[in-house]
This record gives sequence, structure tokens and C-alpha cells, in this order.
Amino acid sequence: MTHTPSREHALGLIGMSAITSIMMTTPVISLYLNARGLPAAHIGAVIGIMSLALVLSEVALAVTVASRIGRRSAIALALTGSAATLGGFPLIGSVAGFYLNRITFGAIRGLLWPVLFAEVTDAAHPERRGRAFAVFWLYFGVGNLIGPAVGGWLGEWLSLPSAFYAAAAMSVLALPLVLTVGTTRDPAPRNPLAIYPTLFRARGVSRTWALTACNVVMFSVYSTFLPLHAAGRGLSPAQIGVIFTGGAIAFIIGQDVLRRVSDRWSPERLLPASFIARGAGVAMVPLLTSFGGLFLANFAAGVLTAVIPLALTTRIAARAPRDQLVAAMAGFNASADLGFFVGPLAGGLLAVLGLRWAFWLAVPVTAAALLLLRGSRPLGPGPDAQQSIQHHRSEEQAQIEDRIPKQPYR
Repeated sequence: MTHTPSREHALGLIGMSAITSIMMTTPVISLYLNARGLPAAHIGAVIGIMSLALVLSEVALAVTVASRIGRRSAIALALTGSAATLGGFPLIGSVAGFYLNRITFGAIRGLLWPVLFAEVTDAAHPERRGRAFAVFWLYFGVGNLIGPAVGGWLGEWLSLPSAFYAAAAMSVLALPLVLTVGTTRDPAPRNPLAIYPTLFRARGVSRTWALTACNVVMFSVYSTFLPLHAAGRGLSPAQIGVIFTGGAIAFIIGQDVLRRVSDRWSPERLLPASFIARGAGVAMVPLLTSFGGLFLANFAAGVLTAVIPLALTTRIAARAPRDQLVAAMAGFNASADLGFFVGPLAGGLLAVLGLRWAFWLAVPVTAAALLLLRGSRPLGPGPDAQQSIQHHRSEEQAQIEDRIPKQPYR
């Protein structure tokens, strides 16, 4: 069995702590805001504004901060700021304060993911990056599983604010792991946004961003409107929660399988089938009326689509220029957050015609994803990958030479 370096596990644990903290608040934040007297329009806006702040921070701030203070300090700042904003949320006494808190949280959290993905890329040899990202996404899936369960339990048995305090504690607990992050300072751009036109021209990077948005648009439509569909068919909140839990378990199973085989087999080969499974799993929801049918469909989709984030992050890691890796990963995360914003918005507009139309949005989005895949080259030993491998080997050689005592010429 192939050994997984401890650094990869540490980076995965940081990601798990970060996603667990935000998912802890997901089941309770709307309930808490409602209990504080906010109308539905404000509740949706307060929750959604974080995604817009994330997009702007990931695109414009992450590269600059990583270049100024280094990757380790950037991740430490993101975790510390997350703890402060999450823990301070229940202490706010005004509507404006809620908006400011969520904007600040999104801006600070936007520093985390691009830098962390860049670290995962650099933690492994290019030939085994698929395995490194599979390990990371496995931890990420565990966080998605336990976060809502713990947050919901705390909200029901202790208090709604307790979930925010526990989320803040999770961010603090991850701080010691930051010592495993490198102190690399990425090249400092005069204008961070000027990097992106170059990345748009890089082979496959912009297509991968678009594929990420397609995947997240479909997932966010599903996660937003499935509870309404299920409740309309008589399912209880507990049953709806079990459906989502089953999907999280399926994602973890898929990542564990991919972790074991990705060194020998490219996960990119499954992308077309996985996008079809994602689209079909969303579009067929209106046809499913029972708990068993919805659970099995969600579980199957969770296994079959687990390859999508792994393949897309591995593709960016291989094709992005090495001195623009943080920016490339920032574009990846911004594309995902944009999908989380566009999906519910477009689905909500279509739902005016009937709830089933929201789910059928997956059909044209799947078609767009397949067109993007058809026009892209599969990842292989091309010039980008060879450049990445050579870059990594050069760093290894430099480290070896640094350990050899230098003798003067005689």
C-alpha cells in the first residue's frame, strides 16, 4: 500500500476543520436570524452575501496577501479571522452588523482555499498529485459529513449560538497544523487582476474554471430545492437530513477509492460520465417521490460524481504556470462560489413556473459541460505536465545540493 506523507494528511485536516466550521453553522444560521426577527429577504441576503465576498477576496486578495506575508501566515490569518467572525456572530445586535460580519467572514475565508490548494499541489510530486488531492477531498468530505450533524445537534440540544462558538473553536484547533504549511511567498503582482488574462490563455485552465461552475450550479440547485420537493412529498426534516448525510458518505467512499487508484489511473477519464451522472441525478428528482428513491439516487450520484473535484483540481495543478498557481486556484474557488450564487438564483427564477423547472436547469448545464470537455485535451504527459515535473525535480535537486558540504576549489 502506498504511504501518504504526513504533510498531505495535515493539509487535509486543515481543509476538514475549515469546511466543518462553516457547515456547523449551515443548519442553524437561518433559524438564528429568524429568531432575531429578520425577514426572509434579509435572511437570504445575509447568507448569500458571503459568497460574493468570497469571490472578490479569492480573485483580488489571496494572491497579494500570499505574496506579502507568505502562505503559512495567510492561512493562519484566514483561520484566526474565521474564528473571530464566527464567534462574534451571535453577539451582533443590528442588521447592518450581520451584513458586515458576513462580508468580513467571506473576505477573510477567501484567503484560505487558493493558498491551501496551492500547498496541496506543491506537497506532492507531479506524478502523484492525483493521490494527494484525493486525500484532501477525502478529508473535505468528512468535514461535510460531520459539520451539519454536529451543528444541528448543538442547535437543538444546547442553543443556536452554540453552533457558532463550536465553529470558531474548530478554526482555532486547526492553527497548530499551519506549521506544516510552507513559508513560500508567491510572486507579488502589481495588479492581481492582471494575472487572469494570462491564465485565461493557459491551456485548459479557463475551461476547468467553467467546468467547476457548471458542477456547482447543479449541486447548489439540488441542495437548495431538494428539501422543498421532499417536504412536499411528506418527508420529515430528519429524513431530508439523512438523504444529505447519505450523499456525504457516498462522496467519502468515492474519494477513498480514488485515493487508492489515482497513482495508476487518471481520474479525468471519468469526467464525461460523472457530469452526466450529476445532471441526471438532479433532473430526475421531480420523478422521485419516496424517501428510498431519493436516498438511493443521491447516494449513487455521490459516488459517481466524487471524481469531479479531484479531476478538476488535478487538471489546474498540472496546467497552470508555476508562478501563478495561487491565482489559478483562486479562479477555481471563485468559480465554485459563483456557482453557489448563480445556481439558487437561476433555480429560484425557474421555480416560479413550477419547482420541477429548477431541477431541469441541470439539462442545459450538463450539455454545456460536455461541450467544454469535448473541446479540451485530456491530461497527459504534455508540455505543461513535463514542465511541472521538471520544476519539481529541480527543487528536489536544489535541496539535495544544499545538504552537501561546499568545498572550495584547490
